[in-house]
Amino acid sequence: MDKSGIPKTDYSEIAEYYDRVRPSLVDYWLSKIIEYGKIETNCSVLDVGCGTGRYPLSMLAATGCRAYGLEPSIKMLEHAKAKDKPRGISWVCGDGQRLPFKDNSFDCVYMTLVIHHVEKKELALRETRRVLRKNGNCVIVTNSHSRIRKHILRHFPGVVELDLKRFPSIPSLKKVMATVGFREIHHHILRQNRGYISTAEYLERVRNKYISTLTLLSQDQFQKGFRIFSDRLRTNYGGRIEQLDRFTLVVGWK
Repeated sequence: MDKSGIPKTDYSEIAEYYDRVRPSLVDYWLSKIIEYGKIETNCSVLDVGCGTGRYPLSMLAATGCRAYGLEPSIKMLEHAKAKDKPRGISWVCGDGQRLPFKDNSFDCVYMTLVIHHVEKKELALRETRRVLRKNGNCVIVTNSHSRIRKHILRHFPGVVELDLKRFPSIPSLKKVMATVGFREIHHHILRQNRGYISTAEYLERVRNKYISTLTLLSQDQFQKGFRIFSDRLRTNYGGRIEQLDRFTLVVGWK
């Protein structure tokens, strides 16, 4: 746990199976980061909390930008480097609260479902602003509290309570961004329908703890919760589940 009592995920423990259980990256999300981040070929772009490199690799392919990936977990970073055959990305092991880069280094800094892992959010956002060039953009992809309460995992005992503690609300995140000096802060709700998935396939993803919140439950909590969750899904959804993604992009300008 961090000092505020919020549980922390150890990504070193899940690096081996992370890519296998996570849903595939959606081009729509990537295109919106590019759009709101104003990312072009000549831009220097930093992904904070890049994990196994899915977004930096896709960002490089889509834009030809100078891409950097920062990740605190060495094991996650090893997987990212292994996928970067041409060695087109600069991979750095480091902490988003103490960015190992000079002032005014990047045109865009983005985080995808990372801000809830950061203990000192104001410090991390100050660091983000520091390394951005003038008129550079910060793009944060996150979950709103409204979405957390409506997500299908609300049927899994304990998940909503954990995530409401972990994820900052959108108003509070925007307030912190304003405090550290970002301008023209705005947010956008992005929706995407991925079609249907069988209930059995989705339950297998949950069994494999495809989101970090599930790794924070004790094994006993998880097993008991999974049995309840399985019953609720089969009762409420039958044999298939509609996959409706809904994320919030919060954008600020230096």
